[in-house]
Amino acid sequence: MHGHGHFADPRIGVEVNNPPDLVSPQLAALRTYQFSLETPEPVEGAFDAEAAGRGRMVFNAVAKCASCHVGSAYTDVNQGILHTPAEDGQDPAYALRSATKLYRTIPLRGLWHPPQLAGPYFHDGHAPTLGAAIDHYVQLQGLVLTARQRADLIEYLKTL
Repeated sequence: MHGHGHFADPRIGVEVNNPPDLVSPQLAALRTYQFSLETPEPVEGAFDAEAAGRGRMVFNAVAKCASCHVGSAYTDVNQGILHTPAEDGQDPAYALRSATKLYRTIPLRGLWHPPQLAGPYFHDGHAPTLGAAIDHYVQLQGLVLTARQRADLIEYLKTL
């Protein structure tokens, strides 16, 4: 496409117009392709399969993770949903740098693959481990997870 297209970002005073626009007509197909890619299977032996099975139930029910981490990419951003810093319990300074001033739900697809699994997590990196990320939402949402549920949830996240 050789840079033929239109790009504008009024936040930084940039507008580039290089006709004909060969980029915009391709964006929908590119997005469809991107989200059609299959996630590679996690490495066998890198997680406890039995615990991960229980963790999937925790993810979908008691921990309420699936309310935002939905679909095959495990994010609600594809539904046009964004979250305020207060909803996410995140520092608003990072959201203020974005066009929407909101946070997207980070896709979990491929989380098992290093370096993603190694952390840190959240936009500001304040959760160094998966356990710390879970603890953040336990506190924020007033969830009650047993130690086993928490451990099982971690094992399930290792499979995504």
